[in-house]
Amino acid sequence: MQAAQDKLEQLGVAVVVVSFAAPERLSYYQRVHRWPFTLLADPSREAYGYFGLKRLPWYRVFSMPTLKLYFSLLRRGRKMENYGRDDYFQAGGDFLLDREGRVLFSYHSHDPADRPPVSRLLDEVGRARRERKSRK
Repeated sequence: MQAAQDKLEQLGVAVVVVSFAAPERLSYYQRVHRWPFTLLADPSREAYGYFGLKRLPWYRVFSMPTLKLYFSLLRRGRKMENYGRDDYFQAGGDFLLDREGRVLFSYHSHDPADRPPVSRLLDEVGRARRERKSRK
């Protein structure tokens, strides 16, 4: 996603990461990862509820794709991090919203490694822009 940041900015798309972590934890994550995105804290998980993101069963959290992802990250030199009391069972997702807050695209992750490719998100941005132009 970071590699596509320039393309997203050219398209007028702002990436916002919403986390259930407390604000002080997000501050730590930002110092460690240096993400180029806006980070918002939602410790009460209101946004998660709004988007229908539930908790995952254990067999999805520890699924083969998730284990492969973590093994791959470790092989590339990524260190295991202690995130304290983070909830590994909380499902994530990716959503595209317009300026009025309408959901134009939604993707509910089936496990922690399950994210749509950035190319899919860019395609959805293009589709949304075409639909908006056709309504004018």
